[in-house]
Parts: sequence; C-alpha cells; structure tokens
Amino acid sequence: MVTRVNGFSGMDIDSMVKSMMAAKRVPLDKLNQDKQILQWTRESYREMNSKLYDFRTNKLVTKYGRDAALNAQKAVLSGNTTAIKAEATSTATGQEMKVSVTKLATRTTYETTGLGQGIPATTSLAALDGVDLGSMSGLDMEAYLKKGFDISINGETFKDKDGKSLFNGMTSISTLVATINASAKANAIASYDEITGKLTIASKTGGKDGTVTMGTPASSNTVLGLFSTKKVAETNKLTGATGSTTLTQLTNQLNGSVLTDDEVKDITFSINGKAFTFKGSDTIDKIVDTIKNDPDAKVSAEFTSDGTLKLTGKSDGPVNLGGNSYGFTKLFNGMKSNPADSNSIKQTITGENGEVKINNVDIDNVTNNTFTINGVQLTLLEVTKADEPVIIKTQTDSSKAVESIKSFVEDYNSLILSLNSKIDEAKYRDFRPLTDEQKAEMKEADIKTWTEKAQSGLLKNDDIIKSVLSEMRSIISDKLGPLSTLGITTGNYMSNGKLEINEEKLNTAINANPQLAMDLLQGPASAPKDGIFDKMADKITAAIEKLSDRAGTNRFSMDLTSTFKEESVMGKKMKLYNSRLTLMTTMLNNTETRYYKQFTAMETAMNKLQSQSNSLFSTGK
Repeated sequence: MVTRVNGFSGMDIDSMVKSMMAAKRVPLDKLNQDKQILQWTRESYREMNSKLYDFRTNKLVTKYGRDAALNAQKAVLSGNTTAIKAEATSTATGQEMKVSVTKLATRTTYETTGLGQGIPATTSLAALDGVDLGSMSGLDMEAYLKKGFDISINGETFKDKDGKSLFNGMTSISTLVATINASAKANAIASYDEITGKLTIASKTGGKDGTVTMGTPASSNTVLGLFSTKKVAETNKLTGATGSTTLTQLTNQLNGSVLTDDEVKDITFSINGKAFTFKGSDTIDKIVDTIKNDPDAKVSAEFTSDGTLKLTGKSDGPVNLGGNSYGFTKLFNGMKSNPADSNSIKQTITGENGEVKINNVDIDNVTNNTFTINGVQLTLLEVTKADEPVIIKTQTDSSKAVESIKSFVEDYNSLILSLNSKIDEAKYRDFRPLTDEQKAEMKEADIKTWTEKAQSGLLKNDDIIKSVLSEMRSIISDKLGPLSTLGITTGNYMSNGKLEINEEKLNTAINANPQLAMDLLQGPASAPKDGIFDKMADKITAAIEKLSDRAGTNRFSMDLTSTFKEESVMGKKMKLYNSRLTLMTTMLNNTETRYYKQFTAMETAMNKLQSQSNSLFSTGK
C-alpha cells in the first residue's frame, strides 16, 4: 500500500491527483451510465411483461375465457328449492324439468378409528409415530427418516423410482392427503378431520362401481396405523439381554463401544405425556419398574423372556410415546413395525347409485350427485318427498354477460393505454443518469426531476410492444362487424385503438342472441380457439416470450421483483458491462496509486534538497 504524503512541500497533492484523475474517470462514468440505462430498460420491459401476463392469464384465460363469464342462461327453481342446486350452462336447451330425488349417490368410503382432537394437519408422521425429530441426533434422524410409511390404494403404492416410500417421518398429514389426492391411479379422495383425528379415503368414482382397495405391504410400516390409537407398543426381540442389563451395556452392544456409565448420556422420553429420564447405570428391571409404577404414565410395562420390551395401555387406554423415544427403543432393537391391521380402518359408507325422476322418467344410474342434463348442471342435495318435486326452468339473463364484456373492454383499454404510453413516451437524450459526484452537488428535488427525464422514453418505438399492439388491434379490426352488432366499436384515430361500448345495444344483442357474444369472444363450439380472447392470448404469449429472450423477464410470472435471466440478450450485455467496469476500475486505481507514488518521491527529493540547502548555508556563516 502506498503511503500518501501530503503537504511537506506545501502542495495540495490530493487535489492535484483528484484533478488529474477526473479526466481519466470520464469513460468509467459513461460506462456506469450506460449500465444504468440498460438496467432501467430491463425494468421497463419487466413492467410491460407484468401487464401483458396479467391481461393474458388473469383476464383473458381465467376470467373472461371461462364459459360462465358470458353465459346468459339462468336456471330458475321453484318447489322444494333446498333439495337441488341448478346452474344453467350456455348449452341449456330451455327444457322445463320436474325433478324428484329418490336416493342420493354415495361413494365407497373408509375411515380410521381416529386419534381424537388436538392434532392439526401440519403434524408430521414422525410425531404420530411417537418420535420427536427435534430431540434426535443427526445420525439418529438420518437413520429414522429411512423408515418409510406405506399404504396401497387401488394398486398405487406411492413409491419413488428407487422403490422408496413417498412418506417418511418428515411428511405432514396435509402432504400425505395431497399426495393421495394427486394420484390418478389411486382414484381416491383423502381427507383428514382435525376434530376427530380420522383419515378418510373415498373412491373418486361414485355409485356402486366405485371401489377402494387398501392395504399395507408385508413387513412394512403402515400409514393407516398412525391414524388409530395405539394401545400396545413393543420393541423387536433383543438377544443377550436380561433384566440386570444396564443402558450402558445396551449402548455398548449397539455401537460396539466400551463406554463407562459416566460416559453414557442420560436418555429422556415420554409415555402419555409423562417424562422419564434414565442413566447409563439403570438396569432394564429398574426401567420397567419405574414406568409401570408411575400412575401418570397409564401403562403397564414388562421385559419378556424373549427380549421384548412391551408397554400396554391401562384400561384399554392409549400408548403415546414422545421425546427421544427413538433413541430409547433403538437400544432394544427398535420398535416393531406397525403391522397391517384390519382394525386400523373400516368401511363406513357403501357406494350406491343415486335415483331421480325427471319429467316422470326414472333414472337409476346416477353415480355422482352433480351431473348435467338438458344443459343444466344439477347438484342433488337431499331426497324429496313424492309431492314436492323441484321445478327447473331456464331463462335468458344478460346481466352477467354484459358485465363481463364491459369489464373486458375496460381491461383491454387500460392495457393498450399503458403500452401506448411507453412507446410514445418522450425521450430526453441530454438527460443521462447522474453520477454520484453530480448528485452530491444537486438538491433532492432536482435529482428526482432529472432522473424521471433520464428514465423517460427508454421503450420509445419499441418493436416488441408496437408489434403486439398492432396484432391486438388487427384481431379487433377483423371482427369489427360482429363487434358492432354487440355495440362495441373502436374510437377515432387519436384514441389508439381504444374500444367503446354501447351498453344498451349490447344488452339488446345478448338478449336476442346470447350465443353471438360467446362465439365471437370465446369461439364457437366447432372452433373453440377461434375466439377473440384466445387469439389475443396467443399473440400476447408470443410477445412475452420475445421480452424474455431480450430482457430476461420471467415469462411465467407478473412479479415486478422477479430475477432477470442472465442468458438473455440484455443479461449478457449486463455481464459484459460488469466485466468492463471491473477492469476499468482496477486500471484507474493503479493509475491513482502511481500518481501518489510519483508525488511522494517528488516530496522526498524536495525535502532532501531543502535539508542540503539549509546545511550549506548554515556552514558558510
């Protein structure tokens, strides 16, 4: 490091070096400004990407593209209106229906005996297994998590590609349920009730043909057993141990160690909430006596002649282990696997077909309580009396369709206004990003005004934005005739393609022909991708992909804080800027250091000359 000498000769070296470096820093400042402009431009692209993504995904596809958005048919019920829920679809035939419900369809359903209240769906399977993962050592946890919990439903065994169970101690109840429900092969609906602690599994197929075949592979741990109260807990058989064997001896036998009693850590676990702590010197007999004589544990305990430690709930009560029960039972050769127990789960509902009578025609093959007939979706809720049928009529109701179309027009106009404002934005070429030195000499308000102008016009006449705007307008222009029939027109030239709507004309058109708006905007049944919504969505998708390729924006998100992709065109340019800035900064630092070295050498020489001069004149006196 160079020692910066300043002022021996009376010269202001820092000011001189700073002045000399100012000119050399100009290229660096320019490069930093170029990088800043690139960053602002990427952020502008991300903003446009967000608006396009939102309009395509959340508006065109999810909101307006759904059949219900433009459906002008409405079901009107009379009679026993609590027995049936009816919703007319756009294909409703207008047929009046008199419906009586004789029997509801049911699904074949199985249910575990339950664990009672107080066990939320976030609970891990380890906790249900009586193991506290938090109290385990890293090695113990690693060993325990190799233990899988198995279940098979309709032939689905929930294994990964290596044959390992998808469920282990880390799996939560909610994840277990979601995994089962996501399996097409299992064809089952799983649910968990936090009130009763019961796991329920029903067939996705309703009626008498819906079956649920469940089981647990032999010699494995059953999922089902975790959702039933455990009344007996016993370890595997342990050889070479008697009642006088101590925990230290069991530890040494397990690990092949030669630890003394003092070197073995105390082990703590709980039974039915009662905590026990045992030392290395404690014998098996002492442990058994301590447990069975403690009334709070509510279990009997025994160590059998074949080497099994067995805990049995008193008065047919539960045996719930906790704490480091894994570490304790590991000394006894581990807990026995929960066997497949026929009592773990019981069938509670037998699948049967529902029966209804519609317009005096009996229908007895109803497998699902929700079905569509004559274009009306019926949901059967309860059995009706013979003299209390439900009368269902359909009528045209344009209000929902009109509101959807008005909302679409507003969203469309808002989007094109945003896009147009970007490509038409004024560009101030004389307003470059400010350097730190420039900001230091300006007021905050002036910095803000300057920066706003520097950020303006970054996407002026941008080709991607202009292209997608043109394509969206073209889609509208191609359908101006039918749109005009609905009361939708474009404004004058100055409005940049903004849509205008005549609500009265729209109402009249939909009431007269509800299908016209659906065919035009959502596409006819013969060409469902030929509607304005789908065509616009396709063009916007293409624009989003172009933005991603150029600026690195996220094509799957509208998040304004999402990370830019480095492999994009602008991402690569940003990497190049960073590389050049690093190199240039190093060169400038070296130059500055060299200047200081030179001035230091000059100062030293001047001091030496001054000393010689003073000495010479002093000798001559």
